[in-house]
Amino acid sequence: MVQPSNDRNYALKHASTIVGIEHFESLRFEPQAPLISTRLSCKLAMIGFIDSLLPWTAATLIPAFVGLFIIVLAGNVLKAKHLAAFSLGIFLWFFVDTIRGAASLDVIDAFSASLVQIGTVGLFVLGLIVFFSFDRNRNVFSPLLANGKYGLAIPLLVAVSVGIHGLGEGAAFGALASQTTSANLLDSFAGPTGGGVNAVVSYVLHKALEPMMIGACYCIYSTEQGKSSAGRLKDLLLLTITFAIPSLVGAASGYYLTYNTTYFYALGTGASIYAAVRLAGPLYDNTQPTSSKESIKMAFLIALGVLVIYFAALFHSG
Repeated sequence: MVQPSNDRNYALKHASTIVGIEHFESLRFEPQAPLISTRLSCKLAMIGFIDSLLPWTAATLIPAFVGLFIIVLAGNVLKAKHLAAFSLGIFLWFFVDTIRGAASLDVIDAFSASLVQIGTVGLFVLGLIVFFSFDRNRNVFSPLLANGKYGLAIPLLVAVSVGIHGLGEGAAFGALASQTTSANLLDSFAGPTGGGVNAVVSYVLHKALEPMMIGACYCIYSTEQGKSSAGRLKDLLLLTITFAIPSLVGAASGYYLTYNTTYFYALGTGASIYAAVRLAGPLYDNTQPTSSKESIKMAFLIALGVLVIYFAALFHSG
């Protein structure tokens, strides 16, 4: 188990942020607090376990499904590589947000080689390698050879890779729900810094935008899937649940346990690189020339992807 330093400034420095919600003071570690500990005070919580978990589940699952549905619907009009460009823009902001939640892999400690630094860097590398290892036989770096050949395997792996960071988000929310002295569920989203409705809006928008990376990969790599409307709906439901499970597990366990969420974010950041590679592959098509107009269009779509998730982030800033 990794023990935080006795120095309060050290503890504050390693407090992570939730993607879409500002982190809160209750997750900042006291001296010698263990990596995982039981939170006995939850027995006196103003917000019950079920009362907190059900809204969190709805706020995660519903926007995720809507986001997937929208991007797949857009696939009927736009080319797959255009969806990939837009989703890659979303990833760029997503990566910055999650690595910040991982305390930038403890880079501020320079060459200290502390257990925290080794742990965060190690989990980042582990997340990256594990996903490429799982997918090593599916033409990761030859995207044109992977189109339509592997069913739902690639979108499911992307769903897991971008969903892992939800362990940290869920754990943070669960901790707030169990510790808040207010009976208002909005306080569990906003934390002591406030935000209320804005924090909820930000989270919902993030949960709608992040799965678009999954939906783009579904349109690119699962062209033989979901030939009927019912089949496609079933696929989207499965992808939604796969993406949301880590967040729900984090929220459920975080209600009773205190985590150092930095490690979850480090693992999730490394794992998400798999999604980036899958999204970037279709942008490079050596079978036909690319016009200058097409290049500008692709750049515009990448920028648009960054800007839409930037807009979502504005709600929990300030």
